[in-house]
Amino acid sequence: MSSAAVQWIVRCYAVVLVVAGVASYVLGTGHAPIALVGGIGGGTLVAVLSGLFRRRVFWSRPALVTAVGIFTLSFIWRSAESFVRGQHRSGLLLAVLAAVSLPVFVVLLRAWNR
Repeated sequence: MSSAAVQWIVRCYAVVLVVAGVASYVLGTGHAPIALVGGIGGGTLVAVLSGLFRRRVFWSRPALVTAVGIFTLSFIWRSAESFVRGQHRSGLLLAVLAAVSLPVFVVLLRAWNR
C-alpha cells in the first residue's frame, strides 16, 4: 500500500474519531462530555501525528501506531464493559469504533514494516 493511501486512511480515521465523539455527545451517553473531548482530542492527535509521519519525522511512526493501538484496545475494552453493564447504545458505538480501529492499526503496522 502506498504512503499516500496510508495517509488518506489515517486522516479518515481522525475524522471518524471526531464524529464519534460528537455523536456520543449528541446521543447523551453517560460519559458524553468526556467522549466529546476524547473524540476531538484523539482525532486531533491522530491528525497531527499523521502530518508528522508524512513529513518523515522519525518518532512519528511508532507514536502513531501506538496511539491507534491504544485507541483500539480501549474501544474493545470499553465496549465489552458497556455491554456487560447493559448500556447497549454506547456499547454498540464503541464496538463500531473498535471495528474501524482494528483495520487501521493493521494497515499502520504493515506500513511500518516496509
